[in-house]
Amino acid sequence: MKKESIIVGTLILTAATTIVRVVGMLFRIYLANTLGAEGIGLYQLVLSFYFLMVTLATSGIRIAVSRLISEELALRNYSNAKKVLRQSVVLSLFTGVASTLIMYYFADYIGSNILNDKRTTLSLLYLVPSLPCIAVSNCYKGYFYAVGKITKPSIVQVTEQLVRIAVIFYIIDAFLPKGLEYGCAAVAVGMTAEELFSLIITWFFYVFEKKPFKPSRTQADNMIFKILGIALPLSATSNLNSILRTVENTMIPSRLLLYGLSAENAMSLYGMIKGMVLPILFFPSSFLTSLSSILIPSVAGDNAASNERRVSETLSKVLHFTAISGILVVAVFVAFPNEIATAVYNDRQVGFMIKIISYVCPFMYLNMVISSMLNALGEQMSSFKVNIIESILKISIIYFFVPVYGFNAYLFSLFLTTILNTVLYLAKLLQVSCIVFDISNWIFKPVAAGAAAGFLSKFLYNIFVQNTSRSIFSLISSIIILMMLYLMGLILTKSVNLLSANDIKKYMKRA
Repeated sequence: MKKESIIVGTLILTAATTIVRVVGMLFRIYLANTLGAEGIGLYQLVLSFYFLMVTLATSGIRIAVSRLISEELALRNYSNAKKVLRQSVVLSLFTGVASTLIMYYFADYIGSNILNDKRTTLSLLYLVPSLPCIAVSNCYKGYFYAVGKITKPSIVQVTEQLVRIAVIFYIIDAFLPKGLEYGCAAVAVGMTAEELFSLIITWFFYVFEKKPFKPSRTQADNMIFKILGIALPLSATSNLNSILRTVENTMIPSRLLLYGLSAENAMSLYGMIKGMVLPILFFPSSFLTSLSSILIPSVAGDNAASNERRVSETLSKVLHFTAISGILVVAVFVAFPNEIATAVYNDRQVGFMIKIISYVCPFMYLNMVISSMLNALGEQMSSFKVNIIESILKISIIYFFVPVYGFNAYLFSLFLTTILNTVLYLAKLLQVSCIVFDISNWIFKPVAAGAAAGFLSKFLYNIFVQNTSRSIFSLISSIIILMMLYLMGLILTKSVNLLSANDIKKYMKRA
C-alpha cells in the first residue's frame, strides 16, 4: 500500500486546515457581528465546558490508535494493528456514551453553578449528541494518520466545516430573535450536525479503504492494555487541562467583576481575547497543526524500529521550522496589528491586544509541536506533569492578582506560564532524544531577520498607503514583502540553507 510521505501528507493536511481556518475565520467574523462581543463571550463559555466533555469522550484514544497502528505495521504485526482499531472503537463508544450522559443529566447544574450563566444550558443540551460521534470518528481518523492516508481525513475536515456553517446559516435567523441564549444554541446545533456528518463520512471512507492488514498466522495479542497505557496518561493530561481551562475561563469574567468592571464589559473583554484575538494568532499555525498530527505516527514508527538517527533528524528539522515560523508570525503581528484588526474585525482595540500577545506565539507553537514529539516518544507522563504546573500557576495568578491588577494580571499569567511550559517541554525532549537545540540558527538569527523585515515592510506600507486608497491591497503586499525579506535574512545569516533540487528530491523520498 502506497504511503504518502511526511512532506506530502503535511502539505495536504495543511491545505485542508488552511481552508477550514479561512472559512472558519470568515464565519467567526460573521458570528462576532451577529452575536456581538457579549454573545461571543457566552459562546466561549459553552465551549470551555464542551471541550472538557470532548476530552473525556475521546480520552487520548486517537493518538493511541495512530501511534500503535504505526508501530505494529512497522514491526509487521498486522493482526495486532487490526485489533488496535477494533478495541479502540469499543473503548470510544464507552467513553462517548459516558460523557453524553454526564452532560445531559447535569446540563442545568453546569450552566448555573459551574459556568455561572444559565444561558449556557440550552447550548450544552444541543451539543450532547455530538460526543459519541466525535469519539468514534476520532478512531478512524487516527487510523488514516497511522497508515499515511492523509487525503481522506483532510476531505472530512473541509466538508464537515461547510456542513456546520450551512446549518447555522439556515437556522440562526429563527433562533437569534429569542435572545443570545438561542443564538448560541443555533451554533451548537450546527456543531452537532457537523460531528454526525463527520462520523458518517469517515466510516464510509474506512469501509471502502484498501486495508494494509495483511493475513497473519500469529494470533493477535490483547491490545487493550497497550491502548490504555497510552490513552490513560493522555486522557488524564487532557482532562485535567480541560478542567483547569474551564476553571480558568469561568474565573476570568468573575475576577474582572471584582476588579470593578461591569458584567457586560467583563464578558465582552473575555470574548474579545478568547474569541477574536487568540484565533487570529493561531491562524498561521495551520502547517504546524498538520505537522503535529502526522509527526506522531511517523516518529513512533521510526522509534519502534530503533532508527534513532532518523528520529533525531526529523525532530531537529521540525523544531527549526517551528521556531522560525513563530518568529515570522511575531514580526507580522507586531508590524501590522491595527491594520490586521481593522481589516478582520474593524476594531483597533483588538489590534492592541494582538500586538501584545503576539510575542508569546513562538512559545505557543513550540508547545504544540514538542508535545506531539513527546507523545510520539512515549513521554505522555512528562506532558502531564508539565501541564499541571502550568495550569495551577496560571489559575493562582488569575485568582489572586486579576481582582487587584485587572486584565494585565491575566496577560502576565499567559506569558509566564506559556514560556515556562515551553522550557520544561524542551528540557525533557533534549533529555530523551539526541537532538541539539541550535539557539543561534533557530532563535538569534531569525529574531534579527524578523526585526529587520518588520521595520522595512512597515516603512514600505506607509508609502503604499499614502499613494493608494486600497489599504487591504497595501497590507497584503507589505506582509508578502515582509515574508520575502525574512527569508532573505535567514539565508544571508545562514540560519537556513537552500537545498538543491536533488537534495529536496532525496529528502522527500526518505520522508
